[in-house]
Amino acid sequence: MTQDKPSKLYHSISEVATQTGVKAHVLRYWETEFPELQPAKGSGGQRSYSRVDVELILRIKRLLYEERFTVAGAKKRLADEAVATAAPAEAKLDSVPQNQVESVRRAVQSARHELEEILASLK
Repeated sequence: MTQDKPSKLYHSISEVATQTGVKAHVLRYWETEFPELQPAKGSGGQRSYSRVDVELILRIKRLLYEERFTVAGAKKRLADEAVATAAPAEAKLDSVPQNQVESVRRAVQSARHELEEILASLK
């Protein structure tokens, strides 16, 4: 039951269960309770957990098992932490020159348009 950070980019649910000491059925349950935990799923529905997902699982485990939060309390704590983390980023955005913001906005819109075209061609 090791809690070392993984070296691979993506991990199966069984690998994550071993790494974190959380059973696979509990991980699947947490996916239904914690909207932040949404591992990528392949065409066959197999879950692929990223390093960020594994870190979130360890955070949830710590809140529930060590700090003794309820699931609702852990959800609230994670939401509060997300808001606290986002606030400084928004404050930094105010100091960015408007022309840079517009440049990034155009690049994102262009990328989105390209992705939509690719998606349409795949259908």
